[in-house]
Amino acid sequence: MMTMNAILAVALGLTPVNYSDAPQTIRVDEAQAAKQVGHYVQSVDSKGRTRLSGFDRRSGSPYEVTVDQSGNVQGTVGPWYVTFKVEAAS
Repeated sequence: MMTMNAILAVALGLTPVNYSDAPQTIRVDEAQAAKQVGHYVQSVDSKGRTRLSGFDRRSGSPYEVTVDQSGNVQGTVGPWYVTFKVEAAS
C-alpha cells in the first residue's frame, strides 16, 4: 500500500491522476509528497480505519481523509468529496 503522504498527495490533488474508473499506476516521490503535504494528524478509529486530518497548504482548507484496511480512501478536502482505492503495484 502507498504511504499516507502519497495517499494525501493524491487526495489533495498534488499528484496528477486521471478521473476514471480504470485502474491507474501512480508514482509518487515520497520525499516531495511529504514536503507538499506538510503536517497532519493521524489516528486509528475503533474499526481499524486510519484517519488523516489537517489543512491543505495551498488553500488553507481543512481535510479529513479515512483509509480502511482494504485500501478504500474517502473523505473531504475543503468543499470536495474524494474517494479512491489504493493497492500495491504488482
